[in-house]
Amino acid sequence: MPYKKEGYAVDDSARALVFAVKASRYWHDERLLGLQTKLLTFLLTMQEEDGRFHNLMDFSHRIIDEASVGDHLGRALWAAGAVTSSNPSRGMKRSAQQIFDRALPHAVRSPWLRTKAYACLGLHERLVEEPNDRNLQSTMGKISDDLSNAYSANKRSDWIWFEDQLTYDNARLSQALLRSYQCLKREKSLTDAEESLQFLHRSQLQGQTFAPIGNSGWFVKGMEKAIFDQQPLEPGVMMETSALAHLLTKKSIYENMVKQALFWFLGENVKRVKVYDESTGACYDGINKFGLNENQGAESTIAFLLGAYELLACVNP
Repeated sequence: MPYKKEGYAVDDSARALVFAVKASRYWHDERLLGLQTKLLTFLLTMQEEDGRFHNLMDFSHRIIDEASVGDHLGRALWAAGAVTSSNPSRGMKRSAQQIFDRALPHAVRSPWLRTKAYACLGLHERLVEEPNDRNLQSTMGKISDDLSNAYSANKRSDWIWFEDQLTYDNARLSQALLRSYQCLKREKSLTDAEESLQFLHRSQLQGQTFAPIGNSGWFVKGMEKAIFDQQPLEPGVMMETSALAHLLTKKSIYENMVKQALFWFLGENVKRVKVYDESTGACYDGINKFGLNENQGAESTIAFLLGAYELLACVNP
Protein backbone atom coordinates (compact mmCIF):
# COMPACT_ATOMS: atom_id res chain seq x y z
CA MET A 1 0.00 0.00 0.00
CA PRO A 2 1.23 3.57 -0.66
CA TYR A 3 2.84 5.23 2.34
CA LYS A 4 0.89 8.48 2.14
CA LYS A 5 3.03 10.22 4.75
CA GLU A 6 5.83 10.41 2.20
CA GLY A 7 3.84 12.54 -0.26
CA TYR A 8 5.33 13.30 -3.68
CA ALA A 9 8.81 14.20 -4.95
CA VAL A 10 10.19 15.69 -8.15
CA ASP A 11 13.04 13.14 -7.93
CA ASP A 12 10.72 10.15 -8.33
CA SER A 13 8.19 11.89 -10.58
CA ALA A 14 10.85 12.99 -13.06
CA ARG A 15 12.28 9.49 -13.30
CA ALA A 16 8.78 8.07 -13.68
CA LEU A 17 8.10 10.54 -16.50
CA VAL A 18 11.28 9.46 -18.31
CA PHE A 19 10.12 5.86 -18.13
CA ALA A 20 6.53 6.67 -19.13
CA VAL A 21 7.81 8.48 -22.23
CA LYS A 22 10.24 5.74 -23.18
CA ALA A 23 7.77 2.92 -22.51
CA SER A 24 5.20 4.52 -24.82
CA ARG A 25 7.58 3.93 -27.73
CA TYR A 26 7.00 0.19 -27.28
CA TRP A 27 3.59 0.01 -25.62
CA HIS A 28 0.88 2.25 -27.05
CA ASP A 29 -1.40 2.61 -24.06
CA GLU A 30 -3.61 5.58 -23.23
CA ARG A 31 -2.78 5.12 -19.56
CA LEU A 32 0.85 5.98 -20.29
CA LEU A 33 -0.21 9.20 -22.01
CA GLY A 34 -2.38 10.10 -19.04
CA LEU A 35 0.52 9.41 -16.70
CA GLN A 36 2.83 11.60 -18.78
CA THR A 37 0.36 14.49 -18.62
CA LYS A 38 -0.07 14.14 -14.86
CA LEU A 39 3.67 13.97 -14.18
CA LEU A 40 4.52 16.86 -16.48
CA THR A 41 1.84 18.98 -14.79
CA PHE A 42 3.42 18.15 -11.43
CA LEU A 43 6.82 19.32 -12.65
CA LEU A 44 5.30 22.58 -13.87
CA THR A 45 3.70 23.08 -10.47
CA MET A 46 6.98 22.51 -8.66
CA GLN A 47 9.07 24.88 -10.78
CA GLU A 48 9.48 28.54 -9.91
CA GLU A 49 9.51 31.26 -12.58
CA ASP A 50 13.29 31.58 -12.22
CA GLY A 51 13.76 27.91 -13.12
CA ARG A 52 14.54 26.49 -9.69
CA PHE A 53 12.56 23.51 -8.39
CA HIS A 54 10.90 22.54 -5.18
CA ASN A 55 11.32 18.82 -4.60
CA LEU A 56 8.71 17.85 -1.99
CA MET A 57 4.93 18.04 -1.80
CA ASP A 58 2.91 16.44 1.00
CA PHE A 59 -0.14 14.25 0.45
CA SER A 60 -2.47 17.23 0.88
CA HIS A 61 -0.69 18.93 -2.05
CA ARG A 62 1.25 21.50 -0.01
CA ILE A 63 4.79 22.26 -1.19
CA ILE A 64 6.94 21.74 1.89
CA ASP A 65 10.48 22.73 0.88
CA GLU A 66 12.32 25.71 -0.57
CA ALA A 67 13.12 25.87 -4.27
CA SER A 68 16.71 24.83 -5.02
CA VAL A 69 18.95 23.55 -7.81
CA GLY A 70 20.02 20.05 -6.69
CA ASP A 71 19.72 16.64 -8.32
CA HIS A 72 15.95 16.99 -8.63
CA LEU A 73 16.40 19.93 -11.02
CA GLY A 74 18.70 17.84 -13.20
CA ARG A 75 16.26 14.94 -13.21
CA ALA A 76 13.44 17.30 -14.19
CA LEU A 77 15.59 18.53 -17.09
CA TRP A 78 16.10 14.94 -18.22
CA ALA A 79 12.37 14.26 -18.07
CA ALA A 80 11.46 17.46 -19.92
CA GLY A 81 13.97 16.60 -22.64
CA ALA A 82 12.50 13.13 -22.97
CA VAL A 83 9.02 14.60 -23.48
CA THR A 84 10.19 16.94 -26.24
CA SER A 85 11.67 14.04 -28.22
CA SER A 86 8.62 11.79 -27.90
CA ASN A 87 6.21 13.34 -30.45
CA PRO A 88 3.92 14.78 -27.76
CA SER A 89 0.95 17.05 -28.23
CA ARG A 90 1.73 20.69 -28.96
CA GLY A 91 0.74 21.72 -25.45
CA MET A 92 2.91 19.08 -23.77
CA LYS A 93 5.89 19.92 -25.95
CA ARG A 94 5.57 23.64 -25.21
CA SER A 95 5.34 22.96 -21.48
CA ALA A 96 8.33 20.61 -21.54
CA GLN A 97 10.43 23.12 -23.45
CA GLN A 98 9.48 25.81 -20.94
CA ILE A 99 10.57 23.62 -18.03
CA PHE A 100 13.79 22.74 -19.81
CA ASP A 101 14.76 26.24 -20.90
CA ARG A 102 14.11 27.72 -17.45
CA ALA A 103 16.13 25.05 -15.64
CA LEU A 104 19.09 24.58 -17.99
CA PRO A 105 21.11 27.69 -16.93
CA HIS A 106 21.03 26.46 -13.33
CA ALA A 107 22.43 23.07 -14.37
CA VAL A 108 25.21 24.70 -16.39
CA ARG A 109 26.28 26.73 -13.34
CA SER A 110 25.76 23.92 -10.84
CA PRO A 111 28.75 22.64 -8.86
CA TRP A 112 27.07 19.23 -8.56
CA LEU A 113 28.26 16.64 -11.07
CA ARG A 114 25.06 14.59 -11.00
CA THR A 115 22.95 17.64 -11.78
CA LYS A 116 25.19 18.20 -14.79
CA ALA A 117 24.97 14.52 -15.76
CA TYR A 118 21.17 14.54 -15.75
CA ALA A 119 21.27 17.72 -17.82
CA CYS A 120 23.45 15.90 -20.36
CA LEU A 121 20.82 13.18 -20.62
CA GLY A 122 18.15 15.82 -21.18
CA LEU A 123 20.26 17.60 -23.78
CA HIS A 124 20.73 14.31 -25.62
CA GLU A 125 16.93 13.95 -25.78
CA ARG A 126 16.56 17.50 -27.10
CA LEU A 127 19.27 16.92 -29.70
CA VAL A 128 17.46 13.80 -30.93
CA GLU A 129 14.62 16.16 -31.86
CA GLU A 130 16.79 19.18 -32.78
CA PRO A 131 20.13 17.73 -33.97
CA ASN A 132 21.36 20.93 -35.62
CA ASP A 133 20.68 23.33 -32.75
CA ARG A 134 24.05 25.02 -32.16
CA ASN A 135 23.09 26.36 -28.73
CA LEU A 136 22.13 22.91 -27.47
CA GLN A 137 25.33 21.44 -28.95
CA SER A 138 27.45 24.13 -27.31
CA THR A 139 25.81 23.61 -23.93
CA MET A 140 26.26 19.86 -24.17
CA GLY A 141 29.93 20.42 -24.95
CA LYS A 142 30.40 22.74 -21.98
CA ILE A 143 28.74 20.39 -19.50
CA SER A 144 30.59 17.32 -20.77
CA ASP A 145 33.84 19.30 -20.52
CA ASP A 146 33.01 20.01 -16.88
CA LEU A 147 32.51 16.29 -16.26
CA SER A 148 35.73 15.35 -18.06
CA ASN A 149 37.67 18.04 -16.19
CA ALA A 150 36.46 16.65 -12.86
CA TYR A 151 37.44 13.17 -14.06
CA SER A 152 40.96 14.31 -15.05
CA ALA A 153 41.42 16.18 -11.77
CA ASN A 154 40.58 13.14 -9.63
CA LYS A 155 41.89 10.29 -11.78
CA ARG A 156 44.86 8.34 -10.41
CA SER A 157 46.36 4.99 -11.37
CA ASP A 158 44.39 3.27 -8.61
CA TRP A 159 41.32 5.51 -8.59
CA ILE A 160 39.75 6.15 -11.99
CA TRP A 161 36.78 8.28 -11.08
CA PHE A 162 35.26 11.78 -11.18
CA GLU A 163 35.31 12.30 -7.40
CA ASP A 164 37.26 11.08 -4.38
CA GLN A 165 34.42 8.76 -3.41
CA LEU A 166 31.77 6.52 -4.95
CA THR A 167 28.35 7.35 -3.59
CA TYR A 168 24.96 7.07 -5.35
CA ASP A 169 23.69 6.92 -8.93
CA ASN A 170 27.34 6.54 -9.86
CA ALA A 171 27.11 5.28 -13.42
CA ARG A 172 25.09 8.38 -14.41
CA LEU A 173 28.37 10.25 -14.75
CA SER A 174 29.74 7.76 -17.27
CA GLN A 175 26.34 7.55 -18.99
CA ALA A 176 26.28 11.32 -19.46
CA LEU A 177 29.60 11.22 -21.32
CA LEU A 178 28.37 8.35 -23.49
CA ARG A 179 25.32 10.41 -24.45
CA SER A 180 27.55 13.40 -25.13
CA TYR A 181 29.68 11.22 -27.41
CA GLN A 182 26.55 10.11 -29.27
CA CYS A 183 25.68 13.73 -29.97
CA LEU A 184 29.07 15.38 -30.51
CA LYS A 185 31.36 12.45 -31.50
CA ARG A 186 34.22 13.65 -29.29
CA GLU A 187 36.55 10.75 -28.61
CA LYS A 188 37.63 12.03 -25.18
CA SER A 189 34.06 11.70 -23.93
CA LEU A 190 33.97 8.08 -25.02
CA THR A 191 37.38 7.29 -23.54
CA ASP A 192 36.58 8.90 -20.19
CA ALA A 193 33.20 7.17 -20.09
CA GLU A 194 34.64 3.72 -20.78
CA GLU A 195 37.53 4.03 -18.34
CA SER A 196 35.34 5.29 -15.51
CA LEU A 197 32.58 2.77 -16.15
CA GLN A 198 34.98 -0.16 -16.10
CA PHE A 199 36.55 1.09 -12.86
CA LEU A 200 33.10 1.45 -11.32
CA HIS A 201 32.25 -2.09 -12.35
CA ARG A 202 35.44 -3.51 -10.84
CA SER A 203 34.70 -1.61 -7.62
CA GLN A 204 31.30 -3.26 -7.33
CA LEU A 205 32.26 -6.92 -7.61
CA GLN A 206 32.71 -9.63 -5.01
CA GLY A 207 34.12 -12.42 -7.09
CA GLN A 208 31.69 -12.50 -10.03
CA THR A 209 28.76 -11.21 -7.97
CA PHE A 210 27.60 -7.65 -8.46
CA ALA A 211 27.73 -5.85 -5.09
CA PRO A 212 26.67 -2.19 -5.37
CA ILE A 213 28.28 0.45 -3.19
CA GLY A 214 26.45 0.49 0.15
CA ASN A 215 24.90 3.74 1.32
CA SER A 216 26.02 3.17 4.92
CA GLY A 217 29.41 4.78 4.38
CA TRP A 218 29.83 4.68 0.57
CA PHE A 219 33.32 4.01 -0.82
CA VAL A 220 35.83 6.74 0.00
CA LYS A 221 39.19 6.56 -1.75
CA GLY A 222 41.72 4.81 0.47
CA MET A 223 39.08 3.29 2.76
CA GLU A 224 37.00 0.11 2.81
CA LYS A 225 33.90 -0.05 0.62
CA ALA A 226 30.57 -0.14 2.45
CA ILE A 227 28.77 -3.38 1.55
CA PHE A 228 25.32 -2.39 2.88
CA ASP A 229 22.75 -1.09 2.36
CA GLN A 230 22.65 -1.98 -1.34
CA GLN A 231 19.91 -0.19 -3.26
CA PRO A 232 18.34 -0.91 -6.69
CA LEU A 233 19.36 2.50 -8.00
CA GLU A 234 22.94 1.28 -8.55
CA PRO A 235 22.34 -1.94 -10.54
CA GLY A 236 19.54 -0.17 -12.41
CA VAL A 237 21.76 2.62 -13.71
CA MET A 238 24.57 0.12 -14.32
CA MET A 239 22.20 -1.79 -16.60
CA GLU A 240 21.33 1.42 -18.44
CA THR A 241 24.91 2.58 -18.88
CA SER A 242 26.45 -0.79 -19.74
CA ALA A 243 23.76 -1.48 -22.33
CA LEU A 244 24.45 1.90 -23.93
CA ALA A 245 28.23 1.29 -23.86
CA HIS A 246 27.67 -2.06 -25.60
CA LEU A 247 25.47 -0.41 -28.23
CA LEU A 248 28.15 2.19 -28.98
CA THR A 249 31.26 -0.02 -28.86
CA LYS A 250 30.04 -3.62 -29.36
CA LYS A 251 32.52 -4.75 -26.69
CA SER A 252 31.55 -7.99 -24.96
CA ILE A 253 32.70 -6.72 -21.54
CA TYR A 254 29.63 -4.49 -21.39
CA GLU A 255 27.27 -7.33 -22.21
CA ASN A 256 28.63 -9.19 -19.19
CA MET A 257 28.26 -6.09 -17.02
CA VAL A 258 24.60 -5.77 -18.01
CA LYS A 259 23.96 -9.38 -17.07
CA GLN A 260 25.61 -9.09 -13.66
CA ALA A 261 23.58 -5.99 -12.80
CA LEU A 262 20.34 -7.58 -14.03
CA PHE A 263 20.96 -10.80 -12.13
CA TRP A 264 21.42 -8.80 -8.90
CA PHE A 265 17.69 -8.12 -9.05
CA LEU A 266 16.96 -11.80 -9.70
CA GLY A 267 18.88 -13.23 -6.74
CA GLU A 268 22.55 -13.27 -7.73
CA ASN A 269 23.62 -10.92 -4.95
CA VAL A 270 25.54 -11.30 -1.69
CA LYS A 271 22.38 -12.35 0.21
CA ARG A 272 20.94 -14.57 -2.54
CA VAL A 273 17.51 -12.90 -2.32
CA LYS A 274 15.23 -11.79 -5.15
CA VAL A 275 14.89 -8.01 -5.18
CA TYR A 276 12.46 -8.00 -8.11
CA ASP A 277 9.01 -9.05 -6.92
CA GLU A 278 7.37 -11.06 -9.69
CA SER A 279 4.02 -11.05 -7.91
CA THR A 280 3.66 -7.26 -8.08
CA GLY A 281 6.09 -6.20 -10.80
CA ALA A 282 7.73 -3.95 -8.22
CA CYS A 283 11.13 -4.04 -6.54
CA TYR A 284 12.05 -4.25 -2.92
CA ASP A 285 14.22 -1.45 -1.60
CA GLY A 286 17.41 -3.48 -1.63
CA ILE A 287 19.39 -5.62 0.75
CA ASN A 288 20.97 -4.92 4.11
CA LYS A 289 23.10 -6.98 6.48
CA PHE A 290 20.00 -8.87 7.65
CA GLY A 291 18.69 -9.67 4.16
CA LEU A 292 15.89 -8.14 2.12
CA ASN A 293 14.48 -4.67 2.77
CA GLU A 294 10.82 -5.48 2.15
CA ASN A 295 9.62 -1.93 1.50
CA GLN A 296 8.75 -1.31 -2.16
CA GLY A 297 9.43 2.35 -2.89
CA ALA A 298 8.96 4.19 -6.17
CA GLU A 299 12.69 4.80 -6.68
CA SER A 300 13.48 1.08 -6.56
CA THR A 301 10.84 0.03 -9.07
CA ILE A 302 11.60 2.87 -11.47
CA ALA A 303 15.33 2.05 -11.31
CA PHE A 304 14.60 -1.49 -12.47
CA LEU A 305 12.18 -0.35 -15.17
CA LEU A 306 14.62 2.18 -16.62
CA GLY A 307 17.37 -0.43 -16.68
CA ALA A 308 15.11 -3.00 -18.32
CA TYR A 309 13.95 -0.46 -20.91
CA GLU A 310 17.51 0.52 -21.86
CA LEU A 311 18.46 -3.13 -22.16
CA LEU A 312 15.54 -3.69 -24.54
CA ALA A 313 16.21 -0.49 -26.50
CA CYS A 314 19.89 -1.30 -27.01
CA VAL A 315 19.12 -4.86 -28.13
CA ASN A 316 16.48 -3.55 -30.57
CA PRO A 317 17.62 0.02 -31.40
